Amino acid sequence: MTAAGMASRNAPCPCGSGQRYKDCHGALGATPEALLREAEQAFAAGRLAAAKAFLERALALAPERTDLLRERSRIEWALGEPTAAATCRAAIERAPDDVAAWNLLGEILHPADAPAAGVAWWHALSIDADNPEASFHLGNRSREQGEYDAAIIHYERALRRVPDHSGVLNNLGLALEATGQSARAEHCYRQVLAREPQHADALANLARVLFARDAIEEAATVFEELFALRPDLPAPMWMQRAIAQARSGDARGAERSFLEAQRLSPHSLKVHIDLSTFYVRHGRFADAEGPLRRALDLDPGNPYALSLLAHARGQRCAWGGLAELTAEIRSVLDADDADSEHPVAPFYVLALPLSPRCQLRAAQRWARSFAPAQPPTPPAVRVEAGERLRVAFVSANFRDHPTAHLSLEFWEKIDRRRLEMFAYSLGSDPTDAWRRRAEAAFEHFVDVGSLTADAIAQRIRDQRIAILIDRNGYTQNAREGIFALRPAPLQINCIGYPGTLGAPWYDYIFTDRFSLPEHLAPFYTERALYMPHMAFPSDTTRLPPGSAPSRIACGLPEEGFVFCCFNNAYKILPEVFAIWMRLLAKLPGSVLWLLEASAEAATNLRREAQAAGIAPDRLIFAPRLDVAAHVARNAAADLFLDTYPYGAHTTANDALLAGLPLVTCVGDALVSRIAGSQLAAIGLPELITDSLQDYEALALKLASTPELLQAFRTRLAANRHTCPLFDMDRYARDFEHAMLQIWADYAGSSPV
Repeated sequence: MTAAGMASRNAPCPCGSGQRYKDCHGALGATPEALLREAEQAFAAGRLAAAKAFLERALALAPERTDLLRERSRIEWALGEPTAAATCRAAIERAPDDVAAWNLLGEILHPADAPAAGVAWWHALSIDADNPEASFHLGNRSREQGEYDAAIIHYERALRRVPDHSGVLNNLGLALEATGQSARAEHCYRQVLAREPQHADALANLARVLFARDAIEEAATVFEELFALRPDLPAPMWMQRAIAQARSGDARGAERSFLEAQRLSPHSLKVHIDLSTFYVRHGRFADAEGPLRRALDLDPGNPYALSLLAHARGQRCAWGGLAELTAEIRSVLDADDADSEHPVAPFYVLALPLSPRCQLRAAQRWARSFAPAQPPTPPAVRVEAGERLRVAFVSANFRDHPTAHLSLEFWEKIDRRRLEMFAYSLGSDPTDAWRRRAEAAFEHFVDVGSLTADAIAQRIRDQRIAILIDRNGYTQNAREGIFALRPAPLQINCIGYPGTLGAPWYDYIFTDRFSLPEHLAPFYTERALYMPHMAFPSDTTRLPPGSAPSRIACGLPEEGFVFCCFNNAYKILPEVFAIWMRLLAKLPGSVLWLLEASAEAATNLRREAQAAGIAPDRLIFAPRLDVAAHVARNAAADLFLDTYPYGAHTTANDALLAGLPLVTCVGDALVSRIAGSQLAAIGLPELITDSLQDYEALALKLASTPELLQAFRTRLAANRHTCPLFDMDRYARDFEHAMLQIWADYAGSSPV
């Protein structure tokens, strides 16, 4: 050993200077301690061969030193040499109480023999009961085996000695997450980042936790910090970032992130599903076609992709294959075992000719996808003597939105002596004029859009809300998870989603007997809460005073009959459109006035018209205007033609308020019955039909008999001031009574 050491003094120095050892470090009269330091520095710099050479020199000078032997085994392990474990065991034989050697032996053994590694770490703890390194390794091993409670114990023991250790805190957070203790996990990650703001693993874990608990805006910020450090993250992290960006209003950033996830994981079903959802929610229906087709290639018959594709094509009035899509969706919903990770999206199939049973099943399966594991217990709320009943609306649409357009006058007329009204806004532009009017209408108005579902639910509980009203349901920007947490004793599905929500946490659906006749009640999980006349409110203040605009001002011909339908494009289906074309054919000079749609939808509709023998220019598209101007221009038309099965709701109300008669066809689904309910409430039931054959015949009769149509127009103008549809004082009293009655039924008392 000594001879070899002496002979090697002429070899190159391990430090890399290029000199002989005897002229470099050897000339310094290096001690074992100095050589060990050199070895450690070389090891840290990744110069493993040099580190090993320095340790060989040190061992040549001090062969009895077990710490040198232990460190040589560490370097052998790093070099992948099979002698590492034997060298480490040799060190332990010389010093059986060397905790560092036992920990090192565990690390060396773990890849090939995890149980033996565990024995080594437990031996280290038998020597030093709170040794943080052994506890950390045992915690990692327990976590790998799915023994998360044991892992937590080990990590917490390690933290007794190293309370601020980033690695231990980060891994403790992972174990806590796995046991459902997300709040404690989040605290761990924040502790790491308080000391090391650029700790990539902690940033990734914090972003994931924030995303999971719906703290989207903060999650988006953390994702930006993370991706600035680690742009090479896997597709799932790009997906979460994209969703957070989208929900924070960064649509361009979200698209870039979605496309990067798609590039990284081209065979991921979820990537294509989420990208297509993003495109649909941003009105880019043609762009959604590609990822939806790819999703269906990967998972033929995927229920969600089918429903999204049907909706995207409906928005474009691209009807090729729509009948086959509808049949496939119907088959999925008719199946008893059709639960899926990606269920049919219930809102996207409302416009399809599906039965109430299919709509019920779609809603139930959607609700199960976010139902809590354990149904929460409703809070106990008492209304004390002299206290008003607390009723709250939750909505993302306290803004320029059709449901707000209908509701503001009603909200303003609620008697504050009877009800204490709350509004929880899920986010909107505070400068929006409709939002400002809503703020003034409610006694308590708060924007909770930046809060998590848990935090919103807790706020509702803390404010002792007795009746909570969902004005979104399964529509865009909804926060379904709030109601699943059961923050109020009574919860109502109301107007925003025209169908059952299929969830046990909704007690009532707000409706009327025409919209939801009792024989259809079996297709609703909610109990019907009947308004005496009409469930939809009608804000009469949105009709401006003065004369209606002229046809010329509206871009219409001065002569000829004007059929009108201002429903959204996805509600227009081939069977009804064919009726409209036959009506145009039978009335020369007539035109069809439609609401402006996308360029592709307009092109497709004009092509369909031409195929039916109708000149494409007989379809006139009305540009989108502000609410007052839009309502007023309805009067320039002669007859409003409803769609089927998803009929006019707010647009029917607009037409009737402006004095425009409407013909509708009702079916068994709630979406097809709202216009009929409004016609009944304005005293014009003769304009309601129950078959498309009768619908076509009535529309032709009215268009061909001017005196009959004028008679209906005259009745509509007269009834405007006497019938319930536009009487918001009566509507507000009916609403107040309904709230007090269902609370009395719930509390076992008499209504106030």
